Formats: sequence, structure tokens, C-alpha cells
Amino acid sequence: MSDSPYPLSKCTSVTRRRFLAGLGATVAVASAGAYGISVWGRNPAGNGIPPVGSNATTTTTSATTTTIPGGTIPSSGNRTLVVIEMGGGNDGLNTVVPHGSARYFDLRGDLALQDPIDLDGEVGLHPALGFLAERYATGDVAIVDGIGYPDPDLSHFASMATWWSGHAAGSTATGWLGRYLDATVGTEDPLAGVAIGPGPTPALLGDTAFQTSVQDMTGLSPRIPAWVDSRDELVGMWQGFAPAQFDSDTTLDLVRRAISATARAQTTMNDLLGAPSVSSTGAPRGQQRGNLEQSIEVAAALVTSPAAPRVIYIHGWGDFDTHEGQQNRHGDMMEQLDTALRTLFAAIESAGVADRTLVVTTSEFGRRPAFNGSGTDHGTAASHFVVGTPVAGGRYGESPSLSSLDRRGNLSHTVDYRSLYASILADWLGAPADLVLGEEFEILPLFA
Repeated sequence: MSDSPYPLSKCTSVTRRRFLAGLGATVAVASAGAYGISVWGRNPAGNGIPPVGSNATTTTTSATTTTIPGGTIPSSGNRTLVVIEMGGGNDGLNTVVPHGSARYFDLRGDLALQDPIDLDGEVGLHPALGFLAERYATGDVAIVDGIGYPDPDLSHFASMATWWSGHAAGSTATGWLGRYLDATVGTEDPLAGVAIGPGPTPALLGDTAFQTSVQDMTGLSPRIPAWVDSRDELVGMWQGFAPAQFDSDTTLDLVRRAISATARAQTTMNDLLGAPSVSSTGAPRGQQRGNLEQSIEVAAALVTSPAAPRVIYIHGWGDFDTHEGQQNRHGDMMEQLDTALRTLFAAIESAGVADRTLVVTTSEFGRRPAFNGSGTDHGTAASHFVVGTPVAGGRYGESPSLSSLDRRGNLSHTVDYRSLYASILADWLGAPADLVLGEEFEILPLFA
């Protein structure tokens, strides 16, 4: 555990003034949509995000520490970063499809996509990504090819911890976005970082900063992500967190508990009466909609609110661990992603805030190039999207070779994932990337 620059009492108490300043939009979203909200800080007794072992063994090592004193990075104004995490390992080759390469069809066999949406004669998008293709054509989508990290570990949790922490050689006690919030808002704004999904995310775990978690109250809370394979992974994901303590001389804690109780009561009553819980779009919750669509509605409401968060992190939707039945499963998730992005951009454009909203995708690794007969196994490098009107659209990085695979039959990455982070930190959030990441990485020219 690091030595915090703040006394423990200050680090674990949310001030009434700052909480009330941004509570309105979050309360409205939670109470209208049957969502629960909770505020999390770092657990003083925890070690943060430990790397959990590889596929063969399970080990735990102590986390290293990167501490940034609060307030050392100036504000990025009213910009919001929306991260969409595709947990389980998204298949980059069937997302951004190298259809100009005969080797792709040789490796993929029956899984190869015959009708991708062509972008430039070399690559195309999955047929379900029509909205992204439209936005690519108008210059609002950057595709970063070949993203990965050195000496990749193909276990889900160890790879997730690498992406969450922003340290490829191991883990830190904080997440990369948590350190950004430490250095910009510190303890002063618990609604600067919002996680939408099954509880808080380690990516937003700060040494002093808080994060607010918004989660669907119609299911278990927190819901276990689909990629979690073991109890160790589940414990490791949340062991660094502790519920934030509210000022004892205010009624804020009562407000928070009342919101959660109301949401639970609504769900219980619907169950007792045999009536489905209804979303803000009028569709029965859990039917005709993916989890991502629910989450993106919450994100859209927060981005378009008067007190938009600096970071919104969407996680826990879908299951991208497509060892089996990939042809149908992956297509369904690509359709969910495309529909959600269409919904989000319709909302932010209608509200006139598209110029201050950026979306980026992440996933712990890609899939193996070779078809296994039903799907694809754990891989390494993959392409990711950066989407928004401020983006300088096009392709960045270098596509990994399909002919020169590593000893495990996987792609060799060409772009360090921290270059993606560094580019967003430096050119979108206005933060010195080396201060947050601990060292310097290439800045990609992703922004106009």
C-alpha cells in the first residue's frame, strides 16, 4: 500500500458540497431506470489489483505503486471519455477484417467473414458494424491496429489487470484512470469517474479519488462478469475497494440508501405481480436489448447532463471469450456495440455535446488467428476503435503479420496498448501521460 498524500480521514469521506454538486443527474438516472448507485474508494487494507496467474497456475504477487499527488494535472475542461470494455478477449480479426489477405481465409476457414464492409481494399468491418462504417467514412473513427503488450499472459485476469493498471510488467495498486483522477480531482469530486456495470472497475481505482458505480438492480449485485473463471479472479477484481464513507452530519447516506431501496422495491413488486421491469425506451428490461444498450442509455444521460463526468467506464457486458459458437455469438455482440454507439451519438449530437465526447474500446487480448473448429482461443494483438467528432479518422499503427506468428500461433503486437492510453491522456484529457503511466510512450496523432 502506498503512502497517501492525504490523511485517511480525508480520503474516505465524501464532502457534502462536492457530492451534491453532481448528484442530480446520477440520482435521476438511477431512480428512473431501476439502477442502484454506490460510491467507492480505495481499501486502505488492500493491495489494489494483484496479477492472478497464468492458465497453468494461480499465483498472487504484491502490487507496485504509482502515487500522484492530487491536483498536479490541470482540468481538461468539460470533456468526457467513455470507455467500452469488451471482457473476455474480443476477436480483432473478425472485427477489423483483413479481407485483402489470402492468409486470413486460410487461417480462419469457415469462420472467415466473406462479406465485411470494405474500408480501403485491405480491411473491412464486421457486417454488423454499419454505424461505425458510416462514421469511419465521415472521418470520425480511428482504428488502431495491432494493439497488445510485451510478454503477453493469456489468462483473463492477469491480462485484464495489465490493461486496468497501465503497467505491462505487472500490476499497480491503482488503475490508469484512477491515477488520472487522483491528479486532477483527488478527493474533491466522487462523480468525476463513473463505472457502469457490475460494481466498480479497477481501471478507475485511485489512491485518493472516488468512483461512483451505477448498476442494474434487476439482477445480482454485483453481477459476476462472464469472463471470470475462478474465485481468485473474483476476489482479485474487487479486493482493492471499500465503500466511501459519507459525512455523518448530512443526510447523503440516507439519500443513497433510499435510491437503492426504491430500485429494489420496484423490481420486487414487478416480480410479484408478474410484470416485467420497463426501461426508459419502453422495452421490457432484459428482453430485445443487450446489457450494453442499457448501459449506454445511462452513459448518454450522464454525458448530456449539466455535470458530465470526466470518465465513464462501461464494463461487464457480453462474453467475448468465444472458444465455442463464435459465428453467432460474436456477430450478436458486434450488433450490440454498433447499436449502442448509434444510440449514444444520437443523444450527444441532439444535446450539442458531441465535440466534448470521446469513445474508446478496450479488451484484454485478441483471439488466435487459427480457427479451432468452433471458435477461436486466447490470442494477443487486436484492433481498437477511437470514436468521436474530435477524432482524425483513419488507420493507425501497423497490422500484425499473419504469416509470422509467435511460438503459440499468435500475432505479434505492433503498438503498445499504453500508446493508446498516452495518446488519449495527452491529446484528449490534457494530462502528462508519462506522469500517469510512469514512463513515456509513443503519442499517436488520433485527434484533428
